[in-house]
Amino acid sequence: MSSRRTYQVVFVAGAVVALLALGWWWLIFSKLVENDYLTVGQAVTCIAGTSDLCALAQALCTNDHLYGIRWYAPEAFWAAAAILIAGVLLSARPSRA
Repeated sequence: MSSRRTYQVVFVAGAVVALLALGWWWLIFSKLVENDYLTVGQAVTCIAGTSDLCALAQALCTNDHLYGIRWYAPEAFWAAAAILIAGVLLSARPSRA
């Protein structure tokens, strides 16, 4: 596989993981915002990290979430970021002749 193709695959994989992570986050935190447990601004801080506020809000989740999913792991966001950065770094690498 050429290096150009490799970075494209890595970058696209990172984008897919990022979309999945954001979808997972929205699945959880949209309900919390809708029920006025958090503001959107407070919920956004939970995308990339955990805090007492994020943990408390997730503890308030009920079973009315899709498939009963009641928690979110910010590690998904960081995994996506790492894969995207790897794709960018691979694209910046000089190609061999």
